[in-house]
Amino acid sequence: MIRIALVLCVLWPLSAAAEWAPRPSMFSYEATFALCTSDPAAPPQTEDCADLLAAAYALKRAVLKAAYDCADLPLSECPAPLEDQGLPAIAARIASDIGCDPTSVTALPEDEPLPLDHCANVTADIMIDEGVVPVLTDIECTEPAAECRELAMIHATLWIDAADVVAEGDPTIDDLQARNVNDCLASVTTTGVQAELDAMSCMASRAAALWSDLALQD
Repeated sequence: MIRIALVLCVLWPLSAAAEWAPRPSMFSYEATFALCTSDPAAPPQTEDCADLLAAAYALKRAVLKAAYDCADLPLSECPAPLEDQGLPAIAARIASDIGCDPTSVTALPEDEPLPLDHCANVTADIMIDEGVVPVLTDIECTEPAAECRELAMIHATLWIDAADVVAEGDPTIDDLQARNVNDCLASVTTTGVQAELDAMSCMASRAAALWSDLALQD
C-alpha cells in the first residue's frame, strides 16, 4: 500500500548518517520476507519476522562495508575486508562468476537503494542462502542513525503491502489498513525511538493478522 508507506515516511523520515554508512533502506528484503508469508495457515509471528529482517540486514551491511573498504577493487579480488567480518570470500567470487554489477560502492548514489544485481547484493544473498552470520550482528538503536527504527518501518510496510496485495484493491481493506495505522499512532503517547518502534510493531501485527485472514479466504 504505497499511500500508507508514504505516510510512514512523512511521519518518520529515514535518518541519514553524518558520514557514509550502510542503512537498512539501502537493501531489498523481499526474499527474506517471503519466509514470513510462506504459510498463511500458521499465525504470523511478527517478532520472528522482524528478527529475520534484522539478520538479513546485518549480513548485507557487513558485505557492503567490505565492498566500501575495497574502494575501486572488485569485491571478488578483495577478500581481506570480507574475512575481517567473518565472511567467506568465495561467495564474492561466485557472484562475480554469475555476472554481478561490479560498480564501486563509492560511485553509487548514497540516497538510493543498492541495485539488486550489484555484487555486494548478490554476494550477500549467496551467504544468506548458506546461513552465514557476520561477526557483528548488533543493530544500532540510538539517534541520529537508528538502524532499528528504519528496520521497524520497513517491516511494518512489508506487512501492510502484503495484505494490500491479497486484498487486490478492495477499498474496504484500504480503509481498514489506514484506520489501523492511525490507531497504532494514537496508542503511543510518548516520543523517541522506542515510541516509534512500539507504533510500528503495532502496525506490523495488525497488518500481519489481516494478511493471514485474507490469504486464508483467498
